[in-house]
Amino acid sequence: MVTVRMFIPYMNMKSRFEAAVSRLEPQDDVKVELLHVFGTPESLSRYGDADILVARGMTYDRLRYLFPEKHVVEIQLSSFDILKALICARQEFHPKKIALCVRYMDDSAVSELEKLCQAEIAYYTVHDEASTLEAIHRARAGGADVFVGAGTMCGLCDKESLNRVHIHTKDIAIEQALKQAMDAARTINMERARSKMTSTILNTSADALIAVNGSGLIQALNNQAYRTFGLSSQADYTGRPVEEVCPALKWKHVVETGREREEVIQWKDRKLYTEYRPVLVDKMGKGAIIVARYTEQIIEAETKIRQSLAKQGLTAKYSFDDIIGSSPAIRENILMAKRYSRVDSNVLIVGETGTGKELFAHSIHRESRRSAEPFVALNCAALPENLLESELFGYEPGAFSGASKNGKTGLFELAHKGTIFLDEIGEIPISLQAKLLRVLQEREIRRIGSNRVQPVDVRVISATNINIEEKIREGQFRADLYYRLNLLDITIPPLRER
Repeated sequence: MVTVRMFIPYMNMKSRFEAAVSRLEPQDDVKVELLHVFGTPESLSRYGDADILVARGMTYDRLRYLFPEKHVVEIQLSSFDILKALICARQEFHPKKIALCVRYMDDSAVSELEKLCQAEIAYYTVHDEASTLEAIHRARAGGADVFVGAGTMCGLCDKESLNRVHIHTKDIAIEQALKQAMDAARTINMERARSKMTSTILNTSADALIAVNGSGLIQALNNQAYRTFGLSSQADYTGRPVEEVCPALKWKHVVETGREREEVIQWKDRKLYTEYRPVLVDKMGKGAIIVARYTEQIIEAETKIRQSLAKQGLTAKYSFDDIIGSSPAIRENILMAKRYSRVDSNVLIVGETGTGKELFAHSIHRESRRSAEPFVALNCAALPENLLESELFGYEPGAFSGASKNGKTGLFELAHKGTIFLDEIGEIPISLQAKLLRVLQEREIRRIGSNRVQPVDVRVISATNINIEEKIREGQFRADLYYRLNLLDITIPPLRER
């Protein structure tokens, strides 16, 4: 809830302020308060607890001085209001000289006002009761015989029985100030919502997060940072050097170079994995975000992920050590497969049944940069065409008769960032080959029954025990698909030759 506090200078203006408030469009998250305060009393210092302050004249100036961090809105006097009061003074008192006592006025504007009201005007700047009283005395000494100004001046003139005219505030000025205050209230509410969302995001992170400026002073830190570094939950570390939290944090290099950095540091009797990300403004380092987590937590999380994938059968089970054979040919195959592991191209493995094609596929994945990602295997000869398509690409809820109401995630989606092994690729139906080719070309899939595509990053290892080139000549296998699958190839010798 944002509070707007409006200061009413005179009680006879209260109804006008209330009318302005009543014309507002109601907002549940904004409360408007009216408070009667005249001038600049000492009590003003007690009224700064609202979010937005609305006042006029000297009260406005004093509030800005007392609460520089607050949003203070001015109920302004217009030049027309001043001109109207000057004309009234001339018509009522026929003065030789009018003393205009207001908070600010441009000299050129005073000259224009003299022409318009056809009277000599002496302008005096006032900002509180003392300066107003001094202006009155100076004006009297200068020959002024009528005074034009706001409430404070009028009160002082009345005490000395001086002719005066009060500059009145128009209703439109009150409404404009109130509208400005409500606009500011909406901005404050949006900022609070954004701040709350950011705070929630920070505090739901399992990592310790610390934001520092270019001097290493803490700008923000989340709850996990308090726990990780053993900080008192009652202490506020904002504005304090990050070294007070952990002297081992090395943030300066990131601010100076604008480049990310990561390292493992020793903190007390434990090790912390830390990442440092620069905050760049116009390509200049203005601060850094520090991310920290204990290494044992990372290892534990990785173990859980691997266990979860293992339960789903999405991990490679075998390594090159599991491949049996000592002949030069099989040794050469293993060396070649290890070299293939270092690149990201598709691989076609050719060999008789029982030669260990799947072992090679598992091993290549485990040696590759994708080893921490899923490994998904499918025997293309084991399923009919319609089931094979839904297994590979998945389907939307209700895509066909008998489809699951929840839909199904395809194997290409499950293998995202990892490897998919397509065994007996030579048996894939010709009608499905075009769809598989499109996935390899575009690196995106479309579920059955869906009208949107989804990008996938998958390495394809396929295997066959038949002569695919012969199937191409017979028109049973697409040549363009074969070339996509066969960027790298391994021909495994039969068991009798090992």
